[in-house]
Amino acid sequence: MRNDKWKIFVSTLLHPKSFLLILALSALVQAQQPASPLPGTVQKVEEVGSGDIVRITANLVSVPITVINRQGQYVVDLHQNDFRIYEDGEEQQIAHFSNVDRPFSVALLIDTSGSTAPFLDQIKGAAKAFVEQLRPSDTVRPVFFHGEIKSLTKAGTNERGVLNAAIDQMEPGPVLMGTRLYDAVDFSMRALRPESARKAVVLFTDGENTWSKATMKSTLQEAAESDVIVYALQYGNGPPQKYLQQLAEKTGGRYFQAGDINLIRQSFAGVAEELRRQYLIAYYAKDAPTRQERKIKVKVGRDRVAVRARKSYTYGL
Repeated sequence: MRNDKWKIFVSTLLHPKSFLLILALSALVQAQQPASPLPGTVQKVEEVGSGDIVRITANLVSVPITVINRQGQYVVDLHQNDFRIYEDGEEQQIAHFSNVDRPFSVALLIDTSGSTAPFLDQIKGAAKAFVEQLRPSDTVRPVFFHGEIKSLTKAGTNERGVLNAAIDQMEPGPVLMGTRLYDAVDFSMRALRPESARKAVVLFTDGENTWSKATMKSTLQEAAESDVIVYALQYGNGPPQKYLQQLAEKTGGRYFQAGDINLIRQSFAGVAEELRRQYLIAYYAKDAPTRQERKIKVKVGRDRVAVRARKSYTYGL
């Protein structure tokens, strides 16, 4: 009798109408699953402080902001109600605000191609001075590149001794190996992607790329979609590299040109200072069926200040 019931049950499942019903139910269940996260958005749980937790979802747009007065000093006493943020002209509700005390994860990306060899020791000294100016809660991952890309630690660390020893290991590459600038930028942004802290790439290079699997277009697109700030320090006396300027502009960072070691040190110090003085605002973007670029504008309710933040981002898969 039990075998007869089993045969009836199997026969029912294999009936064409039953099979179609199962497929329809399966499709419905899949449709209820969360959509794939959007590129360049944070998807981790991020501690805000004092027991407050913000759950970052796929459509949360994070915007680091720097505010400077007319004397060139950083303004660090602002609060959430001092800020207004607009997307495509429409004001957005601020979902998350953090002040200048939030930690950073930094990829310190240094070009050691053949042209840097004569003053590489001075570059290392400037890099160490940069590390010393960061806070104990900040982490740094030192990476150098020429025809190869070499990460000197497996992840970011705040141990000064480890970082100084890693920076000492940076070596110039053979001239014939060329420079993989685009691949190095791509590597650094991907390495920072899982980090929950604020993220920055500090890039020191002459701006020349001789060969890479990544391209100028792909890395600029990745920069536009990411929540990473890029600070580009161009060394040497060559003309300004548009690529480096665009990397900084698209991410709300800064571009420096340093023709000598004193300017190199000043540039590194300027980046460290700015990382300590930034605010972070986040808001939830409206969903959209297509990939699109959206404009961002930040306003501050204080007179005689300048605001620097990324001007746009790319929404969609």
